[in-house]
Amino acid sequence: MNETLEWNEFAQVEQADASRMAVLLAMSPDIDVERKLIAQFQEHGARCAVTVISGFDMGSQNGTIRNIIGMCLGKGLLEKKFEHVHPAAHAALEATECTRATMAVGQNYCFKVAAVRKGSVFALCMYGDLGMHEVSSHKTIGLGVQALGK
Repeated sequence: MNETLEWNEFAQVEQADASRMAVLLAMSPDIDVERKLIAQFQEHGARCAVTVISGFDMGSQNGTIRNIIGMCLGKGLLEKKFEHVHPAAHAALEATECTRATMAVGQNYCFKVAAVRKGSVFALCMYGDLGMHEVSSHKTIGLGVQALGK
């Protein structure tokens, strides 16, 4: 038996929540797939933004969180108010902690970051590499989800 799994059967975009969309988008293999996913997700009421972050020794996430919030404000996922920025900052903090990048002192990281807002739910996923050297790195993923205020 050689059954092929269809994309719509797996992704279930019509019913997908912001978390699933963020994970799928962060794991997209290239810019073309990323753009197609964003278009598909937008058809079902989601707003999306994607970027790549990289560096050495994340330690303090302040700069990372500020860059992510700036991206989300710029792409219209969030409004510039406490009820949106504060939960989004918590989602970013949760995602960075899940990747273990903040606990891995002296390590390089390179993550694709996908933010998705669907209704009042904000999800942020980071997927990529973490390691002391590109040959010793491993894949990791982190997800943060928060409800936005009005």
